[in-house]
Parts: sequence; structure tokens; C-alpha cells
Amino acid sequence: MNRASDLLMAVSIGAGLNKNKIIEQAVEAMEELLKLAIMGEPLWQHNGNGGMETLNGFQYLREFGSFDATMEQIMRMVEVGEPQCFLSSDCNCNFDQDVPSSFSKLNFEPLNIETSRETAFVEMNPMNIVQLLMDTKQWATTFYSIVSRTTLLGVILENVDGSYNGVLQVMSAEFHQRTPLIPARQCYFAMYCKKHTNGTWGVVDVSLENLFPYPRVQFRRRPSGCVIQEVGNRGSKVTWIEHVEVDNRSLHPLFRPIVSSGFAFSAKRWIATINRHCQWLTTSTARIAPTTDGVLIPQEGR
Repeated sequence: MNRASDLLMAVSIGAGLNKNKIIEQAVEAMEELLKLAIMGEPLWQHNGNGGMETLNGFQYLREFGSFDATMEQIMRMVEVGEPQCFLSSDCNCNFDQDVPSSFSKLNFEPLNIETSRETAFVEMNPMNIVQLLMDTKQWATTFYSIVSRTTLLGVILENVDGSYNGVLQVMSAEFHQRTPLIPARQCYFAMYCKKHTNGTWGVVDVSLENLFPYPRVQFRRRPSGCVIQEVGNRGSKVTWIEHVEVDNRSLHPLFRPIVSSGFAFSAKRWIATINRHCQWLTTSTARIAPTTDGVLIPQEGR
């Protein structure tokens, strides 16, 4: 079934109209990612002392959503926590008759929104990080504890000079944890890479379910990815953002705290994984490295 779905998606993205839609969505996603990376409070909030950063949903709607007067009043009603009539002073209004069509068209799916942001220093130059993310084999190998399956379905935009600047590709991937009690998360998404004027690189993922409808959406990636800035000669400052919608109804109660805390799929987990990969590279390429006991182990032994 997975191969059949991938084949159908690969055929669908080949149409010229679909390519234009994917390009437009990828460019918008990159703009949103850059804004999310530099903005602070009240859009981003810390959970507890030293906790990860998460998005304020209301502030996100104000900044990026389709925000109108009706939505403003709905959000005020939720913030106040009291029943209010947002159409007239008569609180005996009929919801089905009086709510405007813009509100009735909102898509209420049983999807939980998970957001997180993490900024850290990575001992790898920006070009190598970009290559690691855009090369599907390296990406799956590096993040093997998170990515269980990935398929490159097509390349929409290529760069003629051999770099990944401006490259846009469509992929399918399955994100997992090593237990059947946490359901795997599968989606189709576009991955777009762009080098900006100040030398900063951006790599963004965005789901394509709105362009290629499915009977039931269980996982969707909103604009997620990382912004990479060079720091010195050997390192990079990486700001990683995860923003997804997921159906957690089949998640086992025993593992709900692990998922909700961000231990399983948050930006902090992605940053920790890439840092661990850099440590592995440093150790494996060193000619001689002492152990904690001072014993020198040659490379072949390692």
C-alpha cells in the first residue's frame, strides 16, 4: 500500500499546475519558518523552568492565520472563558443559523497541535548540515531513531551549480518511536532549501495534504525545519522548529506523557540527534583518541 501511494503521488506532482502550487506553498512556508525562527514572546512561550519553547496558538493565528473580526471575537470568548454571543447582543442566537459561512468552513479535525523550538550550536558547517538534510539517504541514516522510512518522489526545482540553494523536492516519510504503542506518523511533504542574502540557510518541510486530499488525515507537517547560521569556521547556530498536527487518539495512555513532553518528536530531539551524529563523526575520523582510562585505541579498533 505504501508503494502504491508513493507511485500515485509521484504521478500527481508531475502535472504543471501541481508543480506551481507546490512551489507557491514551499515559498510561503519558508517565509513563515524565518519569521518563527526570529520572533520571541508572546508568540513563543517557555514551558516551566528551562522547558522547551512552544507556540501560543492564539498569537500564531493572529500572525499567520486567516484572521478576521469573527475569529477575533471567538478568541476573546475562549480567553475570557465565559459564554458570549459574538454576532449580536441577543445571547439566544441560533448557532447553526447565525454563524457566518467563514466560521462554518473551519476544518475541525481530531488533530492535536504539537509545537516546539530549540536553538543550539552544532559542530558542523552550514553546507554540510544542508547536505545532510537534503540528501534523503543521509537524512534517514542520521535521524534513524526518528525516521523509519523515506522515499524521494520527485524534484520540482533543481540548482544548476550543484548546491542545494533553491532545490525543492517532494518526499514521503514515516516518523516513529521504537514501540508499537506510539503509532507511526506518515505524510507527504515538500522539502525546500534556500540560501538567504545574509548567508543564512533555511530548510523547510510542509505537508501537501491540502493539495492532494486524503480520506483521512492523521498527520500533517505545518512549516517545520531549521534556520542555519555560520558561527566561526567549524560550527553553526541551528534553530529548529517543529510544528505538526497529529491524531493521538490511538496513542497508548502510558506513552502520552512522553509524546506531550516533547521527548519523542520535539525540536529538542532533532537537535540532540544531529549533535550526536557530529560527535560520532568526530570520533570515527580521529586518528588516535584516548578513552576515559587514557587507553589509546587505533581507528581500526574503533
